[in-house]
Amino acid sequence: MKKHIIYLFVLCFSFSFSQKKNNGKLYIEHPAMDVVEQFNEAFVSGDLETMKSLVSDDFRWYTLSMREPGTLQQLLNRSNYLSKNVVNFDIKHYGGAYPDALEYKKDDILEVMTYTWMSGYDRNTGVELDMPRYVNFRMNDEGKIRSMNVMDDQALWTKAYQAWDTRANGVIYKDHPLVTKVRLMMRDYETQDVEKIKSNYTENTRFYDVMNSPVDEFKSLEEEFAQFNDYMEVFELVNIRESGFPDVLDYEGNGAVVISWWEMTLRNKKSGKTNTIMQHVQHSFNENGEIVREDYYFNPAQLPK
Repeated sequence: MKKHIIYLFVLCFSFSFSQKKNNGKLYIEHPAMDVVEQFNEAFVSGDLETMKSLVSDDFRWYTLSMREPGTLQQLLNRSNYLSKNVVNFDIKHYGGAYPDALEYKKDDILEVMTYTWMSGYDRNTGVELDMPRYVNFRMNDEGKIRSMNVMDDQALWTKAYQAWDTRANGVIYKDHPLVTKVRLMMRDYETQDVEKIKSNYTENTRFYDVMNSPVDEFKSLEEEFAQFNDYMEVFELVNIRESGFPDVLDYEGNGAVVISWWEMTLRNKKSGKTNTIMQHVQHSFNENGEIVREDYYFNPAQLPK
């Protein structure tokens, strides 16, 4: 019985592969690739005449967000702007990626697929146009580009366009219930009672020491207060004083951020020396008013020796 099952499996496996049918060829070198490369170089340099010479009369282009195809003139306008206003503007193949030419037999279609990276920043807005850019170029029988299907970061393009406008993104509050929460929490720090301080956070709160941690390397609640205990073995927190006043940044959408500034006076238990250091803290709150993230800035070199 076992032999019959194995035989049946092999038969089905062989049958599935026998159903493959060739529909064309894939090329690593092809004259159409040269046309595409010339077109990309012209697009980056703003050589509009060369661009026009490489496309067909019925040329159209598309992006993932376009409901209607774009015209050649629209693409020429984009090239003209980017070449003149984007500093270090470039489109290059990246990593081990290289173009492919696909010749589809059934539909008699030739396409060049490119895998590139666009880079540069807009000298007018400072927005960085750093994104992957995948483009399918469809060729006509005369070897000209008939259409382009561009797949890139549409959210980043939207950001680039919106950077020209002045728009609000929420409200700033000087007094707010979240400010009260932060102030009361800082008073708890003065007690140096770890359990009391920890009660202001949730088990999922993330902590980030901006000056002293690798980029985006967060600490858990337990990791943060293990380090706090280490500090408290060496230092005594003498006083905490609010500097200026906290602000609540109530962004559009979910959540809010409280930014605050504090003068912290600490005494070195061994040497008896004291010093006051400045600390800037950002607390991110969810819609339930819970702290989900704490980012703090301080210079440990200012701690009393």
